[in-house]
Amino acid sequence: MKKILFSGMFALLVFFSSCAEKEMVNDLESGLIQEEEFIPKPAGITPISDHIINGLNGFSFDIFNLMNENSKNNEFISPLSISSALAMTYAGAEGITAQQMREAVNFGPQRYEFHYFYGKMLDSLTKSDGDFEINIANAVWVQETFPLLSEYIKTVRKEYKSESQELNFIKAPEKSRKTINDWVEDKTNERIKNLIPKGVIEADTRMILTNAVYFNAEWLNYFNEKLTRQEPFYGYGKVEQQCEMMYQRNHYAYSKTGTLEILEIPYKGNKYSMMILLPRDLLGLKDQIENMNMDILEKHDQTKEWEDVMVYLPKFKLETDYELKPPLTALGMKEAFTDMADFSGMTGKKDLKISSVIHKAFIEVDERKTEAAAATAVVMKLTAAAPVQTSPIEFRADHPFMFLIRHNESGIILFMGQVTTPGV
Repeated sequence: MKKILFSGMFALLVFFSSCAEKEMVNDLESGLIQEEEFIPKPAGITPISDHIINGLNGFSFDIFNLMNENSKNNEFISPLSISSALAMTYAGAEGITAQQMREAVNFGPQRYEFHYFYGKMLDSLTKSDGDFEINIANAVWVQETFPLLSEYIKTVRKEYKSESQELNFIKAPEKSRKTINDWVEDKTNERIKNLIPKGVIEADTRMILTNAVYFNAEWLNYFNEKLTRQEPFYGYGKVEQQCEMMYQRNHYAYSKTGTLEILEIPYKGNKYSMMILLPRDLLGLKDQIENMNMDILEKHDQTKEWEDVMVYLPKFKLETDYELKPPLTALGMKEAFTDMADFSGMTGKKDLKISSVIHKAFIEVDERKTEAAAATAVVMKLTAAAPVQTSPIEFRADHPFMFLIRHNESGIILFMGQVTTPGV
């Protein structure tokens, strides 16, 4: 498993009448509204759901930048999957442990409203149609006879639509591992296999929380396969390698800065797009990574123009796996991994800590579509249309670039990666 040294979803639309909205939001933020009292009504993004989206996207850049600080390799993650698995874990955190998780992963206050809105956000994303397919699934796997608080189980089942199942980690670790891995494989259309490796489940393992995300969408405008050519791609060190370079000319949202070009390529239905962040310098990605943040996307959204673009994009296929304990610790989530961890919201006792956070991701991009999948496991054990341009813009992704897949209306980031050596 790859070691790391250091170290995104449709906006929830909740409709309120204009005169009652402020009062409702104030009551939510003060925690006065109880679960049975709060009945969402059909209208725009509330401050709470907006905070969750901004927090998720901020976390996306934080963890990606930290994980890729010194990397010259292909990288790919689903911040959405990581955040979702940790959100279910956060639902049982208390005290300093909860505070550190909130700050590291950009969560909201540990109250019912956060989990309610986070769950609704996930819920809205799973509504696939004929244009695309997306599936988000959660599950809690617990040692049989190990007691969990009914309130915690109620939260993860209701708000996160989480499945739950008892397994025998103590006497049947391999059978338990296979059950979890089979579930992940099924939820990701067989793209994520063997999420839990051998040896991770030990005699003191008591609970594993998993999230799986699967995305499959065709481009709004296909790349013509007959125009795909073998062309050079210039990697780090100006190493030249041949790749299958796709080509099309069309009108797309485009912006540029002194150091970066950004292009949006939409998928069918126009609900999701791939955004490509291409450094203008052949070897500029490494220098750009540390400055990548939400400000860049916000500026792009403010300045982008509908341009005639000749797009050169390599076909690529990435498969990655990570242990996320180092980057999460570096982001400030320290106590959760120690015997001082407080997950008493799960059991009523301070008897659990996180032993491992495992993440695997897959993406394949070709002339017709993008298929992407990711899964995360939190392992817990006991403590000790515009006018045609006369001169089209040439967007040639023939050197290392960063990319992400996001929901167009809300801006939520589902996947994020970098390509340094394309290939299928």
